[in-house]
Amino acid sequence: MKKITVLISILLVSILVFTACGQTNSSTNSAEGNKTAETKPKEINIGYQPGINHTLLIVAKNQGWFDEEFKKDNIKINFQSFVSGPPMMEAFAGGRLDFGQVGDQPSIQARANNTDIKGIGVYASGYKLNTILAATGSNIKSAKDLKGKKVAVTVGSSAHMLLARYLEAAGLKQSDIQLVNLQPTDIKTSFASKNIDAGIVWEPYASSTEAENTAYAIGDGTGLKYEVNLILVNNDFAKNNPDIVKRMLKVYEKTEKWVKANPDKTADIISQELKLNKEVAAKGLAKEDFDIRLTDQVVDSLTSTIKTLRQNNTVRKDVDVKDLLDKTYATDAGIK
Repeated sequence: MKKITVLISILLVSILVFTACGQTNSSTNSAEGNKTAETKPKEINIGYQPGINHTLLIVAKNQGWFDEEFKKDNIKINFQSFVSGPPMMEAFAGGRLDFGQVGDQPSIQARANNTDIKGIGVYASGYKLNTILAATGSNIKSAKDLKGKKVAVTVGSSAHMLLARYLEAAGLKQSDIQLVNLQPTDIKTSFASKNIDAGIVWEPYASSTEAENTAYAIGDGTGLKYEVNLILVNNDFAKNNPDIVKRMLKVYEKTEKWVKANPDKTADIISQELKLNKEVAAKGLAKEDFDIRLTDQVVDSLTSTIKTLRQNNTVRKDVDVKDLLDKTYATDAGIK
């Protein structure tokens, strides 16, 4: 009888131990499952500027394609508007953005300052994205006429780089002019109030300023600078969410195809979104090349810009283009 009792006790203890182990494993698996679920973002924060350069994002936003792509994942898309690239890069550095769109110079400067970003695509490119304007009645016709004049630009932007090259081509330096650091909207109003002699700015500010007859174009980046505007991602976000990055790029690709096939509808959307005359919107759109791919021309342009920034001591640290860009997301998304 005692033997039977002992055997029953051993059996009961074994059952209890097995059950406890099973519960522990179940709890562990549940915790791991919750941990996986928690790593999935509840929202995506995207930075952009309300300009014609940003047409792909504006159209996709207007059409609801970002929301549509991530609705099934219950991920909310937040859009944050910035007046120019430098403040957007501050938001990246502060961890407030997951994605963003900015010109080459702010991207390079941010990377030189150890902001952990990657360029995963291009949202606009071309030689005519920035326009060199002279005040109506100024009689300024070329770069050599800018000596001693008040010239406005957004310091640290892609337009700033074009200004440096425009002056250099005429044998001038930035110290030969009165450089005025203004945001794009202020450049436009400064022409209207006759506070500046010249300025360099992107769309829609250039075409709308011309339309108001307060300034006229005397040049652009042709022969001087191929502008590259990058789609950026926070590198930590990208590493943790590679599938989301690829899906974002697919939305851009879809929008690129739609914009190229529907120029008139695109002009309608841009004119309404940016509160522009449709003719001004169409004029600005004609200057843009909407190709999201990181082509050899893009790489060459960025390499040249980095070289110039280093020579001018604008950045005091070498930036490797291979470190700034990451083509793998586009390649994995089948974008060629």
